[in-house]
Amino acid sequence: MSGYGDIGALFAPRNVVLVGASDRNWSPRVYGNLQRFGYGGKIMLVNPNRDELWGQRCYPSLAELPERPDHLALFVPADGSMDILEGGIAHGVRSASLFAAGFGEGGGEKGKARASRLRGILQRGNIAAIGPNCMGLAVGASNFSTVPDEQHAKLQPGPVAAMTQSGMLVQTVGRGLMDAGLQLSHLLSCGNQTGLSIADFIDYLADDPLLRVIVCYIETVPDAQKFLSAARKARDNGKTVVAVKIGGSEEVRKAALAHTGSLAGSLEAFDAYAREAGIVRVDSLEDVIEAAKFLSRMPRPKGKRIAVMTNSGALKSLMTQAAEACGVPLPKLLPATGEALLAAMPDAEPSNPYDCKRTIPSDTYMACIKAMHADAGADVTLSVEELPRAAGIDRKVANLRAMEEWLAGGAAKEKPFAYLSAVSLHDTPYMEELRASLTQAPWMHDIFKTFRTISRLGVRPLAPTGGETITTDPQRLTLVKKWRDYAKNLTGETALDEVASKEIIAAYGIALPREEAVSGADDAVAATEAIGYPVVLKAVTPDITHKSDAGLVITSLRDGDAVRAAAVTIAERCKQAGGRLEGILVAQHVSGGTEMVLGIQRDPEMGPVLMAGLGGVWLELFKDVAFAAPGVDAKGARSAIAETRAWQLLQGYRGSKPADVDALAATMAALGQLAIDFGDCLESVDINPVLVRDARQGAVALDALVILRPPGRQAD
Repeated sequence: MSGYGDIGALFAPRNVVLVGASDRNWSPRVYGNLQRFGYGGKIMLVNPNRDELWGQRCYPSLAELPERPDHLALFVPADGSMDILEGGIAHGVRSASLFAAGFGEGGGEKGKARASRLRGILQRGNIAAIGPNCMGLAVGASNFSTVPDEQHAKLQPGPVAAMTQSGMLVQTVGRGLMDAGLQLSHLLSCGNQTGLSIADFIDYLADDPLLRVIVCYIETVPDAQKFLSAARKARDNGKTVVAVKIGGSEEVRKAALAHTGSLAGSLEAFDAYAREAGIVRVDSLEDVIEAAKFLSRMPRPKGKRIAVMTNSGALKSLMTQAAEACGVPLPKLLPATGEALLAAMPDAEPSNPYDCKRTIPSDTYMACIKAMHADAGADVTLSVEELPRAAGIDRKVANLRAMEEWLAGGAAKEKPFAYLSAVSLHDTPYMEELRASLTQAPWMHDIFKTFRTISRLGVRPLAPTGGETITTDPQRLTLVKKWRDYAKNLTGETALDEVASKEIIAAYGIALPREEAVSGADDAVAATEAIGYPVVLKAVTPDITHKSDAGLVITSLRDGDAVRAAAVTIAERCKQAGGRLEGILVAQHVSGGTEMVLGIQRDPEMGPVLMAGLGGVWLELFKDVAFAAPGVDAKGARSAIAETRAWQLLQGYRGSKPADVDALAATMAALGQLAIDFGDCLESVDINPVLVRDARQGAVALDALVILRPPGRQAD
């Protein structure tokens, strides 16, 4: 998949050469870990200034080595690393760990040139490399590691792999996962991703039969389509990618640029695409560890609804509050569940959360748990538990053993179950031993962390999707070719006027008011007679995008004199604002309904993303918007729109009539097809407002702005 060598050679090299081995860099730590973990290949040292190091011979160059070098761990500066790597091609080098920085972090031209040269070397040599600007990798199956951390623990094949774009953070994430009791099989510090990328590693690991979850810390996505394809492969193979992603504010984007040399995109755009690919994005490293704990033992939940059992009234109150804050429903128990709970515990009120008030005998405990778990209204079952700190609390241990036996029989195969500890506690030796023997269910820590995690795990893709298929409609193909040819001659982003913009969206079946472009006042009056009163007059100008702010939109014109006067006023105002008046648009005045906004915006990483939300003047005030990837069909678009607060208005709010949400969803899906067809020559589309009329009366685009860009241009 990568075009940069065989990842298998990187993960299990025949030998490793520490180039630039010295007591003054990270090489002693890597050497020590390779010895400590029992790496089976030969470890060789290269340093022309040393004859011996750590009781082992140092060779002056690759040419002097006793066997052909396979993996190079390069502890030398950027330019030297490339020279050595290029020389290694002739010696059959198959893989490398590139620690040096200086390959474009911060956007410097010299660094970018180095990165370009490095890519050429890796491609010519078919070399699988991790980095540069990284902290190496570790693989449990081969006992191989170039991670320079003396506290680095040995990895083993198991259910969790972790990769970070950061260097130092790989150690933090690795320790956190292992301290949580997770079996870590791969630990990868991907750095600048100049050769192999996170997408390449996900694609490779998707075939690992033991893996269940792939944890990622991501600053930038070099190739969005490759990344999403790899995530889909992992999803289809029963694995979940869980990511902490950098994005959002301009300051955060600049920080990512300074760190990795790439511009981070927005989290909203990442989420729109990642959700469809089955990726779970969480907000913090703590949450990614909780998600990994959950997924390492349980299937991904089908929703966010939680049923929880506790023996504390105070925790019941805290959990109710946390559920509201984290957006996870605590559904009311079904009648059959309540009856089963009363049969097991007549003195405890059936509710969710369910408070059984005390530590109860195992048969009663299991009867309550089974009743809660069988409730079809919940997607996840939790039992609040705390491991005893020392031997002697036999009833609690017996309950946990009974739970293990029940879970081992497949009780959580379709619907996940987890233990929840209200706070994080430092384990005593007894707790560690007991926890290690309880292998069926994950132990989650902290109510808010757990509820946040389930909230993210329970988000399902906007399915079904239509897929990114280029249209075959001849009219659309002709239109797309016309504007792509136009965009080829552009030097930057260029806004089309409203007439041209509406010509484009109309070709995709998006409804418009009756309207006509005219050249002056007399023609405006004539057009009005054909359209019918009342009308709206708008300036047609490519120079002023916010026409309302400039007074270039005049509404509710009900006679010829008013139309004539409005046309003159628009011409004067356009001249005063410094715009070129190319005409006047006379449009049917459409009223009634809910004003929404639909749009497309190009993200520097992920590409075009669809947006829907409350429109008109409310857009900037409330920012009530939802996002989706192009290719979403009307059903998926409807699901996206349902996530906005405007959904309540569209359903009919305080006596208002329900709106035609089906028409709005179809319009959003059509806009996604427009984005696919226009491809990289489209910068953005803004349809604001879309007037969504009463049910079965349609949705009408009252205004539209299309901005094109030179095709093939890199993101700024």
